[in-house]
Amino acid sequence: MNGDRPLADTPQHDDLQQPFDVIGRTETVRHGAAHFRTPTEPAETPPIDPEGKGEKRHRTAKGWAIALGIIAALYLVGVAVWSNIYLPGTTINGRDVSLRTPAAVSQEYNTSSAGYTLTVSGDGVAMSIKRADINLVYSYDDSLEAALAQRSAWAWPVSIFQPEDLEADYAPTFDADMLKSAIASAVAGVNANATQPKSATLAYDSGSQTYQIQAEQYGTAVDPDAVFAEISSALSGYAETLELGQESLVKPAIVSGDEVLTNAQQTANGMLAATQTLTTNGSTVDTVGPDLISQWIDFANDMTPSLNDTKVANWAQNDFSKKEDSVGASRTYTTPYGKQVSVSGGTYGWNVNGNELASSISANIKAGTAASIDIPWKQTASTVNPGGADWGKRYIDVDLAEQHARMYDESGSLVWETDIVSGNSTRGHGTPEGVYFINNKAMNQTLIGLDENHDGDPDYKTPVTYWLPFVDNLVAFHDAWWRGRFGGSIYQSNGSHGCINLPSEKAKALYGLAQVGDVVVVHK
Repeated sequence: MNGDRPLADTPQHDDLQQPFDVIGRTETVRHGAAHFRTPTEPAETPPIDPEGKGEKRHRTAKGWAIALGIIAALYLVGVAVWSNIYLPGTTINGRDVSLRTPAAVSQEYNTSSAGYTLTVSGDGVAMSIKRADINLVYSYDDSLEAALAQRSAWAWPVSIFQPEDLEADYAPTFDADMLKSAIASAVAGVNANATQPKSATLAYDSGSQTYQIQAEQYGTAVDPDAVFAEISSALSGYAETLELGQESLVKPAIVSGDEVLTNAQQTANGMLAATQTLTTNGSTVDTVGPDLISQWIDFANDMTPSLNDTKVANWAQNDFSKKEDSVGASRTYTTPYGKQVSVSGGTYGWNVNGNELASSISANIKAGTAASIDIPWKQTASTVNPGGADWGKRYIDVDLAEQHARMYDESGSLVWETDIVSGNSTRGHGTPEGVYFINNKAMNQTLIGLDENHDGDPDYKTPVTYWLPFVDNLVAFHDAWWRGRFGGSIYQSNGSHGCINLPSEKAKALYGLAQVGDVVVVHK
């Protein structure tokens, strides 16, 4: 074409990128590939920013970076400063140390502590303690540094607006013996007339039938050891005053919340719950319940409960036996021949085996076991009839007033009777009244009297054929072959030494009828 430059004159290379003009067109060659822009296609130009917004954004970002750098620098400066100086509003053990270094505060304290005095009051105690009184020496430096470290300097932007009371132990050294001596003098006068504390304890409540905790009571006695501890703590904090309170009083040995007390309560109430039902022949005679059991429980000084076996035995052998035993008890009844009689004494009747009963009751209560116990008896009677005749229809009746004796068989029929001569009451040999039983039968015995005339020999030796004793082997039914008369008032002047004298034939008949164990009732 006209005006075109030969292509052969243009250097070419596959690995070069080179723009060149061909008849007003711009051509770009990239590794053998060419792009041609037509004359009407606009040329690529940079974007136009007529308002300069990009430059403004650049300046703003730069400003923020500078501001943050300044803030960071100020923060770090603050960290450095407040790592060595107490923040505003800071107190140590209640004393203001704001805006001072630990070293400055230490110097101040060392200067002022030369005249340091701790004034102690409360609980009736009044004393002042000076440094010289107990050779008191303080070590402030380490304690003040440790107190400063309690607040993080890194949090100073927040902490600077939050006052805080720090704690420091100034690790004082002092003569403990001198302090204890001073305390002893101050406390002695208070304790001379002080009220001692009372420990919490357990008390039986009859309403709930359980043991309830009674709270401890603080007295007014002061505990020197507690005061020593309180003063030592006050000295460690460089306190100038100390008000003693309940913590300085002698404490009760046991308080309401102590485990030993709650354990004791549980154990004791377990024993109270062990009700014992006492029976005879399937019938309930008595019940041992909480009200009674509580009287048998003892508590040691440490409140450990225990059942007092002696108290249980005393109850079984005395209170219970007296109520249930009929041996020797007063009995009122009507004889088969219509006479109303009241008689007491003797050896026949119900007699509880107190030792055996107490042993069973104690074992059950200690185990916390409620149980039914068949009452053990040393001796029984024919029937249970408190206050009345507890023997059967078969018995021997001796009426001292009538001087007459009768025997009834199992049906209540009269099978034997006779006039008698009983003991000489005017000479103190009266036949003992009471309910007894034949305890032996023997023949051809010799009665040997006492030596009442003091001649060294028995007052008499008398042989008898029939011998039926009912008071040991001393008082018995026996034949009195030497007598010609019986009954009436003979006993008042010429009575026996206590035995029941019988006509020989009547003695023989009774010997044949009576059996060992037959009841003998002697009355007036």
